[in-house]
Amino acid sequence: MKTSFEPHTLTRKNFLKVMMSGAAGALSASFVSPLPLRAAVPPATEPLVHGLTPYIRLYGATAAEIEGNAKLDDLKISVNCKDSSSIKWNVTAPEEGDYDLFISCAVPEPHFHLEVISSLSSVKSDLKLTEGVYRSTEDGWFFNFEKNRLDGRLHLTRGINPVTLHLSGPDKDAVVHFRCLEILPASATAEMRAAEESARAHRASTDWFVKAGYGAMFHWTDFTQPRDGIKKPYPDAVNAFDVNKFASLIEDMGAGYVIFTLNHAHPHCAAPIQSWEAVHPGWTTRRDLIGDIAGALEKRGIRLILYINSPVLTNFGKTGATGLYELTFSEEQFTEIHKNVLTEIGSRYGDKLAGYWFDSWYQSLAAYPDVPIEAIYRYCKVGNPDRITAFNFWIFPVLTPWQDYWAGELNTLQNPFDSRHIRTGAGTGFQAHGMLSMLAPWVHSETGPIPPPQFSTEDLIAYVKANMEHQAVTTINIGIYQDGTVEQSSLEMMRQLRRAIREK
Repeated sequence: MKTSFEPHTLTRKNFLKVMMSGAAGALSASFVSPLPLRAAVPPATEPLVHGLTPYIRLYGATAAEIEGNAKLDDLKISVNCKDSSSIKWNVTAPEEGDYDLFISCAVPEPHFHLEVISSLSSVKSDLKLTEGVYRSTEDGWFFNFEKNRLDGRLHLTRGINPVTLHLSGPDKDAVVHFRCLEILPASATAEMRAAEESARAHRASTDWFVKAGYGAMFHWTDFTQPRDGIKKPYPDAVNAFDVNKFASLIEDMGAGYVIFTLNHAHPHCAAPIQSWEAVHPGWTTRRDLIGDIAGALEKRGIRLILYINSPVLTNFGKTGATGLYELTFSEEQFTEIHKNVLTEIGSRYGDKLAGYWFDSWYQSLAAYPDVPIEAIYRYCKVGNPDRITAFNFWIFPVLTPWQDYWAGELNTLQNPFDSRHIRTGAGTGFQAHGMLSMLAPWVHSETGPIPPPQFSTEDLIAYVKANMEHQAVTTINIGIYQDGTVEQSSLEMMRQLRRAIREK
């Protein structure tokens, strides 16, 4: 079915436009599945959201005013600030007192000056050059964001406080990309540090992940095209998928694990998951393709990680002029959907499911600031306490300690990691992991043959080897046809990678 919002190439930017337009919900009624309509998600027997987060997070989309040389980017997810920029919010403080400040931004050069002002106090800071694995470009959304604590504390009164961020710098053309200002009551600092220590103590081991060295990812979705001929409806493609041929292909590539999409731009699910069907009637399938793939991979000693896009799973509505979301569900329902789906999936697949990779959590946390990520992280462990989990904050700093490795969406080759646990940049503190794509788009959504990889075999081998020397992990997203096969040039590149890494 051709729709007005369907992109020809699903780059990150186009994917976000599809997802943020509310397109997923618009197609639900047109998706044909043999499964009957399920009952609604049963209500929780106890509160799933037990309290408000102590963090007050301020984004460009929630600003009362953006003035001077500051403006929202075209996706409305960050603010581009040049010299003499100003952003103002009306902040509701739960109690009078001093507050710690944390800024998430990308700073291209030193000597930018920042001042955060309330009616009773101000905090001044010189912003440091931010670093990380991205090779920064102005047109590719590759900026090295970092989260840093500002020196000093801001005093707020109980109730509404005007808070203004002023930014100035010596270079009128240089751009600081601002994502978020976090305000934390000083009284909650010890509690938050204890929570972070608890999160680190509960992280699953990534030893097997590191030993694998590299794995393959496949965006096999309802957008995926065949090598030639007419694209099958998604349920028919699920039924026709040859898992043994697919698993043998992975073995030939030498991949230690596979990340496979459960959903992406639309809420399809290639398995009869009843809790999923309850939220998205008609979007699940009778065949358990995920279970079949997991079983075929397990026989070959290859592990399976599932990709889930949380905003699509929970029916995010479209965004308005400022980037605020028109939400379909409440915070409690968002949590409950994840609880039900992850509990059912975890119980169904057990040890055959080695991990999760959740997309678009910089959007999820902005839309649902009080969502209990610790609880969702624990639901991820149902059926396998060693299951590893990552919540993708894309290029932005990770705003939760409750995950096991950095999602590491890189798109293409960036700078290799220099340590097992990231020391600078958006993923600081987490197991180093980079996810890159052989193709410029993540999904082969155009008719015709899959194009050749966007980087050379020599560069890929050098990148993976450099990462493995520092116990960092690499995932390579590979273009796939609807029948589960790949283009010969992609396969040959992966074979050469296998020989270089595995066959010493």
